[in-house]
Amino acid sequence: AYEIYQCDWSSDVCSSDLVRLLTPDNMLLDDPIRPSISPKEKLSPGRWVNMYLEDGQIGAIVCYTYRCNIPTTEAELLSEEIWSDDGIKLILYSIWSYKKGCGRKLVEEMLSFYGKYDTRIITLSPKTEMAERFHLSNGAVLLRTNEETVNYEY
Repeated sequence: AYEIYQCDWSSDVCSSDLVRLLTPDNMLLDDPIRPSISPKEKLSPGRWVNMYLEDGQIGAIVCYTYRCNIPTTEAELLSEEIWSDDGIKLILYSIWSYKKGCGRKLVEEMLSFYGKYDTRIITLSPKTEMAERFHLSNGAVLLRTNEETVNYEY
């Protein structure tokens, strides 16, 4: 069992299909992008997990955090950060889907809600054709290619 709450962020933009995971759950072990980050770490202070529900079933999951600097590696993502005046960025570091089309719907929901705050939304993505196709087809642009990862910006 897992504990979720319906998206109640005092916004008419947020869908009732978007929910936030509140406690670690074994479904986070399904993460094909960042399997080395434990479910507990994915929900540690400063990190969150949202799920997109379709017909009452989990359709897609996103793990995210806020950072001042744009991480280029998983180690940078998990490291303590020194505040900078660069502004806060929402970093989507893992997205996976259980149902066709739900990954796109989840990204749309995240953009709809967080985009209204004029927050930069950036990914820490693997260097794969699948990740490239997914992000570019969903409106992201290539921000930076790193040694092992790619940053896209929505």
